Amino acid sequence: MKPFTFEELQKILELKAEELETDSLIFAATISYIEKLLGYTLDDKNYNELHTVKDCMVFTEHENISEMINIIDMTTKLRVPNCVIDGHRILFIDPKLEGHVVFLNYNAGFTEETLPADLKEVIVKLFLLKKKDFIKQTNLDDETGFELPQDIQSVINLYRRKCL
Repeated sequence: MKPFTFEELQKILELKAEELETDSLIFAATISYIEKLLGYTLDDKNYNELHTVKDCMVFTEHENISEMINIIDMTTKLRVPNCVIDGHRILFIDPKLEGHVVFLNYNAGFTEETLPADLKEVIVKLFLLKKKDFIKQTNLDDETGFELPQDIQSVINLYRRKCL
């Protein structure tokens, strides 16, 4: 499920019908660029992972968990009933899970309803910047390097995946 679609961008910016094909490609490039900067995809997807519990916690490979569907203790084959989700860290309340392998089934990413407004704003602003840059290159204006404005970089930094 896409958290922000080209159709939504069209409504916001009232894009010209004769430029829709080009705008669609620029939009796709914008989303791809933002995802590379963030280190993860924006789409809400389902993931399955195996992890060994250490210090009563595990770290998921994906952030922005929208739903923890199931956690199974692979040692006992029982469902783990209680945990705390903190970012991509899962804290277990039961100390008996220490050293056990757990199977995680969860959804992570953003939906239309959960995509933060500041990230939507960044997508729109970056689209406009990329379109302006594309027009400059098309018109063979002096080539300028594309630089990310500080306000956009600040929002990206808030949501960027942190290295452990």
